Amino acid sequence: MRQRFLASALILAGMSGLAVAQPLSITGVKKPAYGNPRWVNLIPTNAGDNNVINCDKNTLNGATVNTVTTGIELAIPLSALGNPTTLRVTAFINNQDGSFASNHFSGTSLVGVAGELAQPANFGETRAINLATDTRAAGNQFFTVNLAASGTAPVIDGTRDSSGWTTRFQQSARTGFGDAVGGTVDYAGGSEIDGGYVRIAGGVLYMFFTGNLESNHNTLEIFFDTGSAQGQNRLRADNPAVGGDGNHLIRMGDDGTNNGLTFDTGFNASYWVGLNCGDGPFQLYVDYAKLSNNDGSGGGAGYYCGSTGAASNGVLTGGAVDAPAILATINNSNVLGVPAFCPPPAGNQNVSNGSEFDALYSYVDKLNKRLYIFTSGNIKTDYSKINMFVDVGGFQTPGGEELGQNQLRNDNSGFDFGHLNSMGGPGTGTNPGLKFDSDFSPTYFIDYTNGGNVDNYSHSTVLRTNGRATVCDAIIDYGMFDGGPKLAPGGNGQQYDVIKYNGLQGYPGGTTEPFIGIQEQDGTKTELEGNFAPYAGHKFMSAYVGEPCNSIAGNPSTPKPSAGIILMRMDQSNLAGVTSANGGAAFTEDDVIAVNTGLEWSIDLAELGYDGTSDIKLAGFIESSGNVTNQVIGGVPASYGTSPGANVGIPNQVDFSAVAGKQWVRIFQSCPADFNGDGLVEDSDFVIFANKYDLLIADFRYDTGDLNGDGFVDDTDFVIFVGSYNDLLCPNIME
Repeated sequence: MRQRFLASALILAGMSGLAVAQPLSITGVKKPAYGNPRWVNLIPTNAGDNNVINCDKNTLNGATVNTVTTGIELAIPLSALGNPTTLRVTAFINNQDGSFASNHFSGTSLVGVAGELAQPANFGETRAINLATDTRAAGNQFFTVNLAASGTAPVIDGTRDSSGWTTRFQQSARTGFGDAVGGTVDYAGGSEIDGGYVRIAGGVLYMFFTGNLESNHNTLEIFFDTGSAQGQNRLRADNPAVGGDGNHLIRMGDDGTNNGLTFDTGFNASYWVGLNCGDGPFQLYVDYAKLSNNDGSGGGAGYYCGSTGAASNGVLTGGAVDAPAILATINNSNVLGVPAFCPPPAGNQNVSNGSEFDALYSYVDKLNKRLYIFTSGNIKTDYSKINMFVDVGGFQTPGGEELGQNQLRNDNSGFDFGHLNSMGGPGTGTNPGLKFDSDFSPTYFIDYTNGGNVDNYSHSTVLRTNGRATVCDAIIDYGMFDGGPKLAPGGNGQQYDVIKYNGLQGYPGGTTEPFIGIQEQDGTKTELEGNFAPYAGHKFMSAYVGEPCNSIAGNPSTPKPSAGIILMRMDQSNLAGVTSANGGAAFTEDDVIAVNTGLEWSIDLAELGYDGTSDIKLAGFIESSGNVTNQVIGGVPASYGTSPGANVGIPNQVDFSAVAGKQWVRIFQSCPADFNGDGLVEDSDFVIFANKYDLLIADFRYDTGDLNGDGFVDDTDFVIFVGSYNDLLCPNIME
């Protein structure tokens, strides 16, 4: 019957047609234009299912901190602290550039408001903190060290010895910087201080802070009051330029408006040590400073002390010659200690306590030459990430065709504190760099993340075969980002319910035309960022720099990129779809397809460098606690769904070509009925279609012959095929 219908239905050749393309608003809600899914996920999530969780904001929910034995261990010669006779210490977790402090301090734990006693809010802006007056900071946020109590030196390895340590404080506040769940000695997806321990031996101060330090370069700040009359109770603006990008310590101080991190009354800091970790291969970095005198008479000095790996013997390498001989290491494997903030009620648009992919949809507005992508599901509101990679088959540049990166490099445009480059590698060794299937080489990267209350961000860049492009020693590939507070306008007056890549962030030193929204190059930064779409930003910089190289001063009349080339919104309302890998309820494909909220984004096809005829492919995964979870676009073997907690791996060690199946999905074909790829839809394609039509059931959605993606090769596909057969020539949709 089917073959007879197929033969007779050729008379329908002139009856088919394409619907008129309509622009879609970006809402995070699935629309009819998306049609059938390109891919459906059937693997239960190991990154948490978004559901209702009972949680007491006044307690740690039974968690204990005294059982945690791993964290940051360091040894500081007392000579590096001026050989003090008295010593007091305050420590806390800060963000990467020193501008946003957590709620985890040493000494007396911070306290929340009534009804949320164990959930004090993060401090936020570091230079606005006043520990002497803030109601969260009851008691002192410092502890004393008994310099006369001498003992034996511990083994430096990131694991606290069973004896010899003096307990100085234990944490009673939930962490506002995410609870680490990975359990690996190096990479962690959250930061917390569970306790502080000290000992003195042989003229050396040994300190142990149990917990975790997120491997995104969050910083453990340690300030020392040595009893000097020259110590600072409020951090000045003229402290040494040291830490992170060289501005970290200064960023915590007075910006000229009489602010600056202010300690408890009577605590006057004279020295500082900062520790942060990340990158690939993983490294722990240590910085040190003697603070300037409190009267501005000088006396400050700062040094980079070096770096080391996880669970090492503490020896630092690569530091300044005159840096003190500090030892330090980290073991990030703690999954105990304090929990994270209680999740907000599930089922609302803005927050989620779990992460999952349910299905992938795409739509191309051929009239406006714009690609729309919708991934139903959720992303946990703890700065977990949806990482996505687009392969358009290559894109043309003045230097020739770029074919992308089948294996990620670690010298792409830098942003998000090195997040993308931490997934790359040199191609050899234990951190070779994320590798894709052999038939997938991305030319574009874009991500989405959200956290806090509630900030959301996206980062993007082009991916070139040989890494980031430069002209005349000027960087012309920027790491682009946009985003901020989702629920209300932030400090710059912008609200980011929809992320628009509109260039309105601004940059210090780059606030004049044409550099509003894009960092101006002054020769001091090796990584530059902007708030526009990356390929459009590349074209802007290429035109601005121009040729020959002696025109490096730039062309100020170069028009900036347009706003809205990329648009993105996340709706977290989903409570259905795939369930937890850890004992979740059974679900069906129909349950997954029924989910109609998630991440929706659109992008101009010209921004992707699309040639109008090639396939467009998408790969991606949810990253949580520094790991590729089992939520991978294209799917992973079912075994990942039957082993709770099983991850694919650390991104720069993952090789998708060694994982069964395809970890990418074809999201657009300009000529899907051209089954043999010769640029024509003709009799030879009809023969292929007829054979698939006889089989009826497709191997997967949008398999050869399944033109509408419903999993079947049937009469509806035939009607679509006939329309293409009439046209004969495959179109170039960019013309």
